Amino acid sequence: MQILLANFGIPSESLTWFLLGVIGAVGILAMLSPKRFSMLASRGGQWVDSSKLLAQLDKRVDIDAYVLPYSRLLGVAVLAATALIGYLVVKH
Repeated sequence: MQILLANFGIPSESLTWFLLGVIGAVGILAMLSPKRFSMLASRGGQWVDSSKLLAQLDKRVDIDAYVLPYSRLLGVAVLAATALIGYLVVKH
């Protein structure tokens, strides 16, 4: 992975921190504003489109019904996981 990222001039550590920041921001959004998190989740599912050959695989799994009622708990879990991964990156 580091060789692939080095080919694009992206240090893998800075990419890791960027991704952790994005994931942490989503966790904060889920924790503080479940309604906005729900809007983000519904918009995220709209861009997926497949051809007629793959129509059978393009069945929507309504996981939102299981996740959205617990979005604050999900936000706390995502922030905890982000903090743990960030700690492990720094320690490494």
